[in-house]
Amino acid sequence: MDATKGTITNIIEFTPKEDGKQPVLESLNVVIRATAATKARVELQFLYAKAVLTKFFFLPLFGRKITLYIPVPAPLITRLIVFFSRLVKFIRRRSGEVKLPPNPYFDVLYLDNNLRIHKTGDDNLFVQARESWEMARPLFQ
Repeated sequence: MDATKGTITNIIEFTPKEDGKQPVLESLNVVIRATAATKARVELQFLYAKAVLTKFFFLPLFGRKITLYIPVPAPLITRLIVFFSRLVKFIRRRSGEVKLPPNPYFDVLYLDNNLRIHKTGDDNLFVQARESWEMARPLFQ
């Protein structure tokens, strides 16, 4: 998380297989813009994903890696697609309500220097601890 830039980066790293072979996808970093909506709510806008590949079309790269930047469609495009699909349904039925999808967000339930607990708009609960917090270190294993 980079509070000064207002971004969060989710980093997913894939470990080598049991036979020692590297996975095709070595890591995936998803960069998200985070904006405080209220004291407890953080709204999210997905910006792009960075994928690091060890193979290209399953061809080995002989120790080299390829980095792909995959843009996430702008929220406006997503909202327009949903709006028009619901508008068509609305016209067909001539009843109902056209709703836009809610923005992605999470609500901070607890926060201190070492721990954050938050709940997403999809009702998922996350407990995150600093890696430097010694009491949480056994949980990282």
